[in-house]
Amino acid sequence: MNYPHALFCSIALASLIAVPSPVAAKMYRWVDHNGNIYYSDKVPPQQSKLERKVLNEHGRVIDTIDAAKTDEQFALEKRLVLLRQEQENIIAKQKSNDKVLLSTFRNIDDLRLTLKGKLNSVNVHKRMLEGALASLNDTLASTRSRAAQEERKGKHVPAAILKLISDTEDEINNTYGQIAKVVEQYQEIQRKFDKDIERFIFLTQGSRSNTQTLIDENAETQAANVLGLFNCFDRKTCDLAWEIARQFVMFHSTTHINFNTETLIMSSDPKVGSDLSLSVSKSKRANNKTSIFLDIRCHHSTRGAELCKSAQVTRIRQSFMPYIESKLPKK
Repeated sequence: MNYPHALFCSIALASLIAVPSPVAAKMYRWVDHNGNIYYSDKVPPQQSKLERKVLNEHGRVIDTIDAAKTDEQFALEKRLVLLRQEQENIIAKQKSNDKVLLSTFRNIDDLRLTLKGKLNSVNVHKRMLEGALASLNDTLASTRSRAAQEERKGKHVPAAILKLISDTEDEINNTYGQIAKVVEQYQEIQRKFDKDIERFIFLTQGSRSNTQTLIDENAETQAANVLGLFNCFDRKTCDLAWEIARQFVMFHSTTHINFNTETLIMSSDPKVGSDLSLSVSKSKRANNKTSIFLDIRCHHSTRGAELCKSAQVTRIRQSFMPYIESKLPKK
């Protein structure tokens, strides 16, 4: 028999304790989808997939039977495996880049000298293209002049001249495109070296014994920024971060939360192309510490796929760790 909590839960527990039995029967406590609380020694088949607590003869919880996993949860677990793999890949790549940086350059002057050499090489290429462009413009002006002379004589402009004008115009446009790419390459080299110089200074600012620690810590930070995750360093902080993560999910999801447990907070699947469904889950890292992973799901449609690749979703992902850190008590 099942007893709704509102009237009979105390009677059920009292009866359990009061009636002696040579073998104590198991008693279960569970909550249905409507929030009703039940106590019984038997769970109805239609509620057997819900999470339930196992109680002893004194009414104390001695065990927990997890709820059956839904298709959504199984799908999330698969994505979580991929996220962990991606995290390891990012960390490994960042560590490798840092080690190459430190082994290739002795000091900042080495970095700047290398940068100067690369930029000079790009500038040489740019000047060659600009020279070719000037020559093409001269050819175009000369050919157009010949065509104008033919027209002044009342003659048809020869097809060969018209073709040369057209071909030259195409080459000029193509050269402008090449120059634009070279300028972009120049700017990208400058940005990359600016980051490398900043990172080199950071990695070499302390003693050599601290360098590997900095490499390890910053590789994890890089992964956290790219993927959207928060790395816990103690149980208390993790508990606080979990509640903050729940608030983050509620704020950014356009669908309601339908799972809220100690290890999984998940909003329901997207219904339309503009929906965002966020989830967070706890996962043990290789060092036996806990990470809180953010997962963002979009609708299975062209619009949904574009949304998940958008700058909006990237910003949400990258803001996850800073948001949690900003809400945690300052040390």
